[in-house]
Amino acid sequence: MIAGIEHAMRTHLNTTRDIANIAVPLLGAGIMVYYGSCETTCATLSGSLFGIDLKIVGVSFMVVLFLFNLIALPELRRYIVHLRASMLAAALGGEVLLVRFQIVHDTFCPYCLAFMACLVALFAFNTGRFTNWRIAGGCFVAGVAAFFLWFEGAVGPMLFLLD
Repeated sequence: MIAGIEHAMRTHLNTTRDIANIAVPLLGAGIMVYYGSCETTCATLSGSLFGIDLKIVGVSFMVVLFLFNLIALPELRRYIVHLRASMLAAALGGEVLLVRFQIVHDTFCPYCLAFMACLVALFAFNTGRFTNWRIAGGCFVAGVAAFFLWFEGAVGPMLFLLD
């Protein structure tokens, strides 16, 4: 009886995680695409990582996470689980500095914060008892370091106020 309940819960969690791994990356990519059309507070924020616009980085990141779902080979899926958790940990490390940038400049972008919420949700769905927390922690620190070294951000004038 207990084994049956445990199996049902594990199956439900896997199904929920699978749905989240499809829906949330699509949502995150959509947020970044829509962010490109923002004409309010977000229009004053811009940033790049390694010289690549953060909107492109964000969409590309979510597309890769989405494409991981298409890999059906069981021997590869085991590695994908760890790679996904590592990528998400590194992205969260980068988000720490992006949120810090918004706090320092007292300019907050709801799309950027919604994208961060997508990352947090994906990380929560994809970590668990099989997560190597030393590797995840190392990836988080690597994300912080990468954004510290190669992130360039700017806050421009609020041109939408001049209309």
